[in-house]
Parts: sequence; structure tokens; C-alpha cells
Amino acid sequence: MTLKERVKAFRSDTGAKLSIFCRKTNISPTYYYAWMRGEVEVSDAIIDRITAYLDEVYAK
Repeated sequence: MTLKERVKAFRSDTGAKLSIFCRKTNISPTYYYAWMRGEVEVSDAIIDRITAYLDEVYAK
């Protein structure tokens, strides 16, 4: 499963609002949508933050 798919599944499974997800991962909603549309490539640092947040939430 790609990181985009994990994020989409997370938001669907938990009903997490985009604003909260963006705040927790320190990305802007505009950047999030650009990433989902394939307009930008996320940096390794952002990938690490998103992965760590998803791992933390699913570990609970």
C-alpha cells in the first residue's frame, strides 16, 4: 500500500478531519491536495512525519 493509500484509508477509517491531519503532520491543506493530485513530490522528511503519525495512531 502506498503512502497516499494509507493516508486515504486512515482518513476514511477514522473520520479524521483534514485540518487535524495536516496540523499533526505539519503540512498545509493546499500542499496535501497538491500531493494527492500528483502535482508535488513530498520530501523524505514529510514522508517520515506522515509515516510516524500513522504508525502512532494505528499502534493505539
